[in-house]
Amino acid sequence: MLHRVWQFALPVFALAPFVAAVGQDAPAQAQTSDQVFKDIKSFKGVPAKDLIPAMEFMAASLKVECSFCHKPDDFSAPTQMKDTAREMIALQRDINTRHFNGRLEITCMSCHNGREHPLGTPIPEGMSMRHQRFTTTMKPEDLFKKHIAAMGDADTVTRKGTMDAPTGDHKNTTSDVTMIQAKGGKFVVESKADKFGSDGTMVWRGTYPMNDEPAAIFARMGRAWRGEDAFAGLDRLTISGKDKVGKTNVIVVRGVRTATGSTEELYFDEKSGMLVRFTSITRSTLGAVPTIYDYSDFKTVKGAKVPMKVFITFAGDEHWSMTFKSASVGDAVDPKVFKPGG
Repeated sequence: MLHRVWQFALPVFALAPFVAAVGQDAPAQAQTSDQVFKDIKSFKGVPAKDLIPAMEFMAASLKVECSFCHKPDDFSAPTQMKDTAREMIALQRDINTRHFNGRLEITCMSCHNGREHPLGTPIPEGMSMRHQRFTTTMKPEDLFKKHIAAMGDADTVTRKGTMDAPTGDHKNTTSDVTMIQAKGGKFVVESKADKFGSDGTMVWRGTYPMNDEPAAIFARMGRAWRGEDAFAGLDRLTISGKDKVGKTNVIVVRGVRTATGSTEELYFDEKSGMLVRFTSITRSTLGAVPTIYDYSDFKTVKGAKVPMKVFITFAGDEHWSMTFKSASVGDAVDPKVFKPGG
């Protein structure tokens, strides 16, 4: 921290008028920043002794060095980043004046929180919005085909185990759960406390059909990611980069789901080719809401790969998890199974 203070202070103090006063009696009234330093606009009238701490606070809030805004050989020289910083200072002061009676409630840290650019999305722990770029001749469709081949074919997959899900007081409760998935987006999840599913056209919970984003949330839980239509409905596909899910190296495909308008990112294991994570980012009038779906502990059942653990992380780090103890693969079942009351 001290190196940054001296890096900033020495070049500026060398230009300051009060340097010549070293050895003289201290002035009766403290000098202001605009009396001591050059190119002062946002801190006019502010005591000069407050400028360095203010600079330190801004640098720490963004985790940047002085050179982020200043020219190292002339800290008083105008720069575009200094102009931006002044706009932000004016914004902070305006918010505190208008809404907090001038109290210092909102600061640089309130939004930046140690980042150069403020996060506009409540990112769950473990989720990254930026991935390492790399050059490749692969296309998203190539990764889809590799995943579908690795997963194997199955008309119906039935799994039984336990589900941890939050109750009304946001404390997780554990209950036995059965999940049946079939082709065409059909699925049903049933526990003692809840039952929801889809017949491929309508998502329901209990005995009631669901609409809009609530329906989309439950539909995401039921995705099997199996069969030729596993990735149907995704447009504007790109390979957005490489990343890691835990210790697993992955390649990330990004696309937009036409039906909901949400952005989805698909994380494929670089070695096996299987999908180990997908994230959904839904936009609202106030901001974006991300959700993470992780698949792990794959088990081979009659040639088909079945994830025995599904872990879901919602915005705000609320979790749902399903841990399966048994899995079976069979032929198509009665379609009534996937309808309310089936």
